[in-house]
Amino acid sequence: MNREATCFEILSFRQIRLRRHGLYGRKQTMQSGIDPIDSPRTGLLMFPLVFQSLEIYVIVGLIILILLYSLRYLELQKKDKELNRKKSELNREQEIIEQLRRIDQMKDQFLANTSHELRTPLHGMIGLAESMVDEVKDPKHIENLSMIISSGKRLGHLVDDILDFSKLKNFDIQLVRKPVGLRALVDVVLKNNLPLIKGKKLELINEVGLDLPSVLVDENRLQQVLFNLVGNAIKFTESGHVKVSANRVGEEVQVMVVDTGIGIPDDKKDVIFQEFEQGDGSTFKVFAGTGLGLSISKRLIEMHGGQMWVDSQVGRGSAFTFTLPVSQEHVAENQPDEDRRNHIFTNEDLPANEVSASGSEVKILVVDDEPVNQQVLRNHLTPMGFQVTQAMNGEEAIKCIMGGQSFDLVLLDVMMPRMSGYEVCQKIREKYLPSELPVIMVTAKGQLQGLVEGLTVGANDYLAKPFHKEELLARIKTQLDLHRIFSVTGRFVPNQFLKSINRERITDVSLGDFQEKKVTVMFSDIRDYTTLAEQMTPKENFRFVNALNGRMGPVIMNNHGFINQYLGDSIMAIFPQKSENAVRAAVGMQHEIIEYNKRRSQKGRKKLSIGIGLHTGSLIMGIIGDTQRMDAATISDSVNTASRIESLSKYYGTSILLSQYTYKEIENREDLDFRYLGQVVVKGKKEPVGIYECFSGDNSEIRDQKLESLPVFEKGLQHYYAKEFIAASEFFNKAIKICDRDNVSRLFLGKSSALALDGVAEDWTGVEIMRFK
Repeated sequence: MNREATCFEILSFRQIRLRRHGLYGRKQTMQSGIDPIDSPRTGLLMFPLVFQSLEIYVIVGLIILILLYSLRYLELQKKDKELNRKKSELNREQEIIEQLRRIDQMKDQFLANTSHELRTPLHGMIGLAESMVDEVKDPKHIENLSMIISSGKRLGHLVDDILDFSKLKNFDIQLVRKPVGLRALVDVVLKNNLPLIKGKKLELINEVGLDLPSVLVDENRLQQVLFNLVGNAIKFTESGHVKVSANRVGEEVQVMVVDTGIGIPDDKKDVIFQEFEQGDGSTFKVFAGTGLGLSISKRLIEMHGGQMWVDSQVGRGSAFTFTLPVSQEHVAENQPDEDRRNHIFTNEDLPANEVSASGSEVKILVVDDEPVNQQVLRNHLTPMGFQVTQAMNGEEAIKCIMGGQSFDLVLLDVMMPRMSGYEVCQKIREKYLPSELPVIMVTAKGQLQGLVEGLTVGANDYLAKPFHKEELLARIKTQLDLHRIFSVTGRFVPNQFLKSINRERITDVSLGDFQEKKVTVMFSDIRDYTTLAEQMTPKENFRFVNALNGRMGPVIMNNHGFINQYLGDSIMAIFPQKSENAVRAAVGMQHEIIEYNKRRSQKGRKKLSIGIGLHTGSLIMGIIGDTQRMDAATISDSVNTASRIESLSKYYGTSILLSQYTYKEIENREDLDFRYLGQVVVKGKKEPVGIYECFSGDNSEIRDQKLESLPVFEKGLQHYYAKEFIAASEFFNKAIKICDRDNVSRLFLGKSSALALDGVAEDWTGVEIMRFK
């Protein structure tokens, strides 16, 4: 046992290696015939714990350390690269910031230098204009010079704002304080802003009391603040007042500038005091401006030791309030007793504005909210013989155009308060085609977007400010020439006809263009024209027809109709909008005949009468003919029906007859007088049509009598259609006694008497069958 153990323990190095790899034990076991699996001793030698070897632990540990070090090295490299990149970006950003700072300084310096350079010629212009006011006598020239002075001072204040903006950033403003009387200073500011209220129902009120103590301020800076606040108030106020008041609160004077303008939304009250900000910051702002005035004013007041704030309600106005220190020294304001009351400045204090009405028929509407621009355009246009009408905003322009005034051209500013030039142009195009009323848009913004938008809404041309007088007149001349051409063609093919076939001008018309519409057709005809014509020479006849048509045509057009044809002694007109328009036109034509007959009676001539027939139905309006000769035509059975109804007016002895279809379309009948006359089958028709008389066009005496007899007439008509002819005759007789010139009652009286004697068939319906045209 000991020997074996010794032998087992004393193993060669080679055996140890073999045992370590599990080979030695296996070899010995195989030699002894013992299965290695069944030998626990050899099993231990066959499967040694490899990882219990120190060498392996060291090798694995080194590998892990190398891997960890590599990963850490890579991570550090990545972080180092990211840090270097961020450093590079930071350096670039710092360079950009420094460059922007230098550019900002250059910009401020440029603004300061430019402002200084602008002030010298500007003050020279103002001084020369002020000196010329004392030399000229013509009120018109005085007004022009006053406009130049006012505009120059406004520009001067803008230049001061730009200069002060630069100085405030560099803390370079020095205040020169002294005692200042506030009331006199407010008077100066209000008087200088007076031209801005032209065209507005606005009062400038100075409510600063004479007993108010003086304030210790820089007079020029305070004046600058007041100019900004009062100018803004006028800009945003169309009617009411702009009032400046002040009162003492402790050792401060509280000054308020109150207006009745559009007001400021709550979310904009803080924004408006920021540089380059306004209440409306959109691209197309309601009111123009730099956005510097309020910011600079607030900072100037703070430099005086005061504060500035605003109270406002949208639609009710704004009140800007600021405080100033009271001066220990009082400045006496020597004013007469009559000037101790509040000073109120209105449009009446402006210089007289007389525009000479030349003999020219060309009328131009100038729409601009700037009085200076209005004055410039008026000065350019009136010497050329144009009649100029001025509108200070879009609403006023629409009132002029829609109120019946006629114009040949509109010069329309784009940027105006509340209603832009684009909106005004759209409203104009709802009534007038571009060929009927040309519009030239004028704006200080000459971008392509504005040009396209202006032409899209219907403008004929576009003029960018500042413009030369020659360019303005050349563009106006071009549009007026085109307007005259289209006006001449419109006398042959009415513009309303072009609208009906969806065309804007005669040059757009093509052979075969047509449109089907429901319209009211009017036919009018002179009674006994043949007899009248026999008593006149052809020349006299021609003049007579022209004179009469010259009276009838405007009445039709004023009631939104248009003449389709003059047929010698007859007129065919079309009313594409409302049947009521046709009826009112017919009434107006009858009134015109009554007035015309008064003049004829004075000359010993025979009185005239016309019959009018109206019918509503579908109508084809279009262009017929061939490629060499085209004509505007109306094709419809409605035209024939209207003509037949006009013929019935002779039969009934009435002035105006209309079909049941026209009568049913009339919405407002309160001031119109109608009565039903029954059903008639006109020549060429199979179906009967109901006929109504409108007697609103009769002279006042006959009209009143027909109104009085109307209930009696209607009862007579009921008995007539009930075949109660004796009773009908009695009522018609009563109607005649009330109105002895009622031809319709006489007609039905005669028919009732005859049918009472002769009798009628059982299938008699009372429908009249007309055999004549």
